[in-house]
Amino acid sequence: MQDPQTNDNSSTQIDSLYRSVSELTAVIKENPTDADAYYRRGVVYGQLVEPLLAIRDFDQVVRLDPNNAEAYYNRGLAYVHLKEQMPAVEDFTHTIRLNPDHLDAYNNRAAALCDLGQPRRALEDVAKALELNNQWPSAYAIAAIAHSYLGEEDAAEEAAQNASALGFDGSMLRHFMRQASRQRRSFDA
Repeated sequence: MQDPQTNDNSSTQIDSLYRSVSELTAVIKENPTDADAYYRRGVVYGQLVEPLLAIRDFDQVVRLDPNNAEAYYNRGLAYVHLKEQMPAVEDFTHTIRLNPDHLDAYNNRAAALCDLGQPRRALEDVAKALELNNQWPSAYAIAAIAHSYLGEEDAAEEAAQNASALGFDGSMLRHFMRQASRQRRSFDA
């Protein structure tokens, strides 16, 4: 049974997010070219798990401010949530063009590339992410999955051990690695 206090806190947080949406909508009505208001509302929609509404707002941001790397990045996350990996990869690529040191964009593009069956390209992004931060557990996890997909079991195991040592959930990672190995075998058949 869930603690009533926990329910109250999450309900209060959700109410606060909806209030933010209302406030930002009022700002946008007053100034429809306020890219920052669209950006902030898009982030709130992301927190509310409303990816289509978030994408709509991030579309407005990139129309108004095409150099806003974070708008591309967050729109990419919304696409990932919708399991639309190709537009996500495109947005993470825009992010990286605008901010070549955007660790999360490399990491998330690598994950999306793995989902698209492009593990070699994913490993290139993992290498860049680890160049930026060699203590990034998610990058090692993605490397383990990509290597599993390629049938490179020793490299997969080494990456998995690094990910686990840095706090990544080892049992969940093993599950993803098995899935990647099965996918590879189904393509080989």
